[in-house]
Amino acid sequence: MSKMDRRTFLGRSASVTFGATLVSAPGLMLAEPTISYAQSPPVPNNNPMDNKLMDADAHALRSLAQTYFDGAYEMDADKFASIFHPASSVTKVGDDGNVSVTPIAAWLAAVRSLTAPKQLGLGRQDQILSIDVEGELALVKLKLQIPPRYFTDLLSCLKVNGTWKIAQKVMTSKT
Repeated sequence: MSKMDRRTFLGRSASVTFGATLVSAPGLMLAEPTISYAQSPPVPNNNPMDNKLMDADAHALRSLAQTYFDGAYEMDADKFASIFHPASSVTKVGDDGNVSVTPIAAWLAAVRSLTAPKQLGLGRQDQILSIDVEGELALVKLKLQIPPRYFTDLLSCLKVNGTWKIAQKVMTSKT
């Protein structure tokens, strides 16, 4: 794509990102969303129905993230199963440097064998970094802590029969 074509393309596309920090004891406090645009502001949307759908999608995806955070803190495979599509998988680069793709059923089985941070009385550090929605596709970027590791997860979500489900989790972690 030439520079002229790229500018034309970027001038017509925009990305909305909702960023919010979540702080949790029993409940989460959600900061006001921030909106940023890639290259240029979007064309104003004067259709109230589209705006309501966008708000509903953002709310549903924040709810999905909350369930995800709760599932991780409680190591609750059933909570995770409620938000993952049955055909989904978890992808990561292992400590050996190799990429592994684990079907969700095997990943949930592993979750069932782990000790929950909640059982250990550990605090939470849950954060939604961004939510990007395009029709029935969304990307949710999260950070969370399951001591001693800190995780960054990218959740590719699809709206399936009107409900958002995680179709793919790509993760990285560090100590």
